[in-house]
Amino acid sequence: MRARVLLADLVDDIAPVARLETEARALLAASMVADAARAAASAALGTAATNDDAATGAQAVLAAATLAKEGIEQQQAFHDARLAWAVDTRAPALAAHAAAEGNVAKLVIELALAADRLQAAKAACKVAAFKMAQDALADFQADAAADAITEAAVKKDYDAAAAFPTTEGAEGALCNIPRPDANGLVGARPECLQELDGQELDLCCGAAQRFLKDGTKLTIETCQPRGSTTYTYYPLLPDGALVEPTPETWRFHCISAAQKLAAAATAALAAGYMMA
Repeated sequence: MRARVLLADLVDDIAPVARLETEARALLAASMVADAARAAASAALGTAATNDDAATGAQAVLAAATLAKEGIEQQQAFHDARLAWAVDTRAPALAAHAAAEGNVAKLVIELALAADRLQAAKAACKVAAFKMAQDALADFQADAAADAITEAAVKKDYDAAAAFPTTEGAEGALCNIPRPDANGLVGARPECLQELDGQELDLCCGAAQRFLKDGTKLTIETCQPRGSTTYTYYPLLPDGALVEPTPETWRFHCISAAQKLAAAATAALAAGYMMA
């Protein structure tokens, strides 16, 4: 009985070990198959490169591919570095461009506002200019009216001062020889009065003269007090004058006395001739 029990226990212990051995053999066989496959594959790939010999078969292709891959990776790294440098270098320009676009947008808005302000200013300027024109016209009309009053007053006063007396022979009246009439006859020179309204006068017909720069001689023959040496001449009043012209002082000398002396001398000579 004891032997049976031991045998049963031994069988129970051996069965698992046997299963493990079977599995180990199967694994070993599979490993050997895999090694054989790898060896076959390695043989198909050729030999790897050594110091003396170059790689052969697929190993040569792999080596070339590996070398090419390394070159590509280096080029990619170089281009990645250049791209990174370009991105970093472009960043300030992009920031400046973005800022410029923002400024452009602001300027567009400001330009639109400025255009609106300009239109408003133009409209206001037109209104102001029209008002200024109206004010200027009113001032001009007021000045013109005032000037017209001043001009009339100046003309009235100046004409009164410069007018010759209407009484023939009175002081200041003209005494020049009249122009010939239609028949060619020349009248006598007006006589200067020696008495007017009961008042004795001592007037003579004289010549007031002035020489211009070009040598032209201006002469006015008028009745003035005997012994006078100057004559006040009133220049022509310009049209629209607001101020009277300054009167001019001309030289004056009597000519009627000389004429009388010449007549007396002629009479004396005639009398002497008759007596002879």
